[in-house]
Amino acid sequence: MKPLVGLLYNPMVGAVLEQAPELVECLEVIPDRLWYDLGPVERGRRFRHIGGALERVKQLSEGLVVAGHGIGLSLPSPIPLDREELDQIATIAIELDFQWYSEHLSVFHAPHYGVPLGLREFGLPIAYDEETFGILRTKLAKLRAATGCELLLENGTFLAPFPQQPMTEPEFLNRLYAELGCSTLLDLHNLYASWRNGGPDPVDYLERVNPACVREIHMGSGDFVGGSGTDCHSDITPHLVWSYACSIAPTLRNLRAITFEFHESCFENIGVEGIIRELEKIQMLSEAVDAASPFVNLC
Repeated sequence: MKPLVGLLYNPMVGAVLEQAPELVECLEVIPDRLWYDLGPVERGRRFRHIGGALERVKQLSEGLVVAGHGIGLSLPSPIPLDREELDQIATIAIELDFQWYSEHLSVFHAPHYGVPLGLREFGLPIAYDEETFGILRTKLAKLRAATGCELLLENGTFLAPFPQQPMTEPEFLNRLYAELGCSTLLDLHNLYASWRNGGPDPVDYLERVNPACVREIHMGSGDFVGGSGTDCHSDITPHLVWSYACSIAPTLRNLRAITFEFHESCFENIGVEGIIRELEKIQMLSEAVDAASPFVNLC
């Protein structure tokens, strides 16, 4: 089956869809970006939806497959699941008819600590152990029940590796799929950036991931700050990341979408033409996956 060509929604996506609507088959939406979270305030007034934002997404996504991509639930964290935020996500999932929903395999909230929304490229690493697996078992069940969606977890970008892990990240992802039915969103730039930050070798990592568990691939880029790679969606996909995609994608028999991410603050730097070229390359890669061709070179 041919994977869908996807684009992560932001306010500048409309300009891309106006020029190349035929290239985009899936729109991935971050629910957290459709509201302001005012925190623990007067009951019923915590979440303020941004005027017109949901209607704009509905307009742009007409005729497209829509998926959800979360950044706020901090699923591996030991703190309880935020029930109010979960209810908001579930409402958006119904409104936009999410076909699947993904979150990050990173910690953004811990006791007395939270990563600000604008710094979500700096998620904290987790321990790949039985305790974390148990936390995810409980939270994923609640998230699945609330949204009614197939669930995916994305590998994050970490500034430094977590030492002496009981399991490798691929082993942990494989187990999530085998035991909990939670698939993988494989962000290839995150993998590249983590490697540059001292993490696992991407080639070895990709050999260890069960191909059956990968349902989506993220493509994109990020800045290097003080020599450390980040997940900030600031440019087109680097050549080395494309080489990973060309190698792994044709082996992924359950791959459902290949999605390009860019942040609206970098739109002028990348340009509509640059984004369209990325989507054209993803389209070629998607066709190679559909043809089960092991020979594809888009670098």
